[in-house]
Amino acid sequence: MRKGLVISDMDTDASAEIAMARASATITNALRAGARAPMFALHDKLGNKVMLEQLLRSGPVVLNFLRGSWCSFGEENLARFSALHGRIVSAGAKAVALAPPDASLNQSAHLPVPELVDTDLRVARAFGLTFDLPEELRGRYIDLGYVPPKRRRSGLFLVPVPATYLLDEDGIVAFAHVDFDYRNGFDGESLLKALDALRARREVRDRNRGRLAVLKVVKKSS
Repeated sequence: MRKGLVISDMDTDASAEIAMARASATITNALRAGARAPMFALHDKLGNKVMLEQLLRSGPVVLNFLRGSWCSFGEENLARFSALHGRIVSAGAKAVALAPPDASLNQSAHLPVPELVDTDLRVARAFGLTFDLPEELRGRYIDLGYVPPKRRRSGLFLVPVPATYLLDEDGIVAFAHVDFDYRNGFDGESLLKALDALRARREVRDRNRGRLAVLKVVKKSS
């Protein structure tokens, strides 16, 4: 929040309700479970290029879309997401966070999750996770430090919607949680359950592949 800017809880709640109403009414094409995720390449805050295709080569990937550091709720959700990093890795997956550019390009040293810079909300738009903010809220968001992406179509003021995706190694969405109410906390338990279910399916698939391989060897030798 900018110095000298005072916003009451009542104002915050009213603004949230307006933003949620617009988001829920306009976001109808967000990726759901069963869809194939679009591939992307972004840089993290340290300047390293990160490609989704490469991440998937080593197993499932968790994507956490955030509003950005200008939003205190976004910062809290990033902290909660980072706190689960060890459990996500233990479940055999990688994790990255995606957010719009902000004034600080220095990744927090204490956070284990790479923060990818989604310039112009290119990836968020590909996942169907943006909406046009009502005009009455635009000045408020700018005061908070949000910089909307530049769009060819004039008049648009795009804002990302928080969401969490779990992709299997083929890039298929195994779990999708899109939350129009950005004040809600990160739903870590649902994600962990989805990770456990995905791991169980992979183990069954690997066992079945092993049995098929044995049967083929037996048939060849007989």
